Amino acid sequence: MAAAAAPDEDKYVLGKQGEKRMKGRTITVPVVTGTCAFYLGKKASEYQSHKWTVYMRSPSNEDLSHVLKKVTFGLHESFQNPKRDVEFPPYELTETGWGEFDIVVTLHFREDIQEAPVELYHRLKLYDDTGAANPKKPVVLEIYDEVVFWQPTEAFFSRMATHTARPAPPSQLAQFYTAFAPDSEYQRIQRARQRLAQIRANVEGTAAALEAQEAAGMYVGA
Repeated sequence: MAAAAAPDEDKYVLGKQGEKRMKGRTITVPVVTGTCAFYLGKKASEYQSHKWTVYMRSPSNEDLSHVLKKVTFGLHESFQNPKRDVEFPPYELTETGWGEFDIVVTLHFREDIQEAPVELYHRLKLYDDTGAANPKKPVVLEIYDEVVFWQPTEAFFSRMATHTARPAPPSQLAQFYTAFAPDSEYQRIQRARQRLAQIRANVEGTAAALEAQEAAGMYVGA
């Protein structure tokens, strides 16, 4: 007869380093990556046409320092010291330049989370959809995303259970932020994931059918 399981055995799984993780649980942290670019107008030069800021924030403007250890902004290699660390909110980096490029936004997590950094990609946008530049109106591009911690560590899960949200430090860019509704965005992301899962299942099913047909053909031909 098998030994009876301890009462908490069903609650946990062991991680790669032997840490306890909450079985079947998730913690979801909504985030927004954004850029806000100002045309320099009469002060613009060939290589410095815009002053811009790249940032990472909570869609509800919550302080995320209880989750994040730091944020690294990976700029174009033409910039001096292209990888910049920001350890405290607001997680922002301001530069000047003339070209658009993809910025790598790397999220580094607190020690008790015990997860590898996550990379997000954000396109720096300097001009509006018409290609125009207005020194009085910045060009803002914000992307909503979610970081999902599947089977989080017991320590992280317990800490989040008693965490009280607090506002992030003020940012001068707050007046330009996009208003996001996390519940609506979550539903949109879930629908997209479901569509991708269905497409993947269809592709895998078609591939399996073709392999079966090919195998049958080879057998008959033999």
